[in-house]
Amino acid sequence: MVDKTEISKPIEIKDNSIERVAFDLMDRIAYLENATGEGYLKPNSREYFLKLYNQCHKVVNRTSVDIDKLLEE
Repeated sequence: MVDKTEISKPIEIKDNSIERVAFDLMDRIAYLENATGEGYLKPNSREYFLKLYNQCHKVVNRTSVDIDKLLEE
């Protein structure tokens, strides 16, 4: 199963928006993974950040997310 994300309008990142919370979560996870030597400096960092933001957005945006399944993606 492939998830597809389409952006149909400009993204507004407000202080309490889902997008802002997902971004802050992504930023924190990336910081901690860098501190422990995991993930952050892999060869394709763009792919890493896009995938991480997508996972964070799913977690923040949905009321019930299977974290184990999400991490397998």
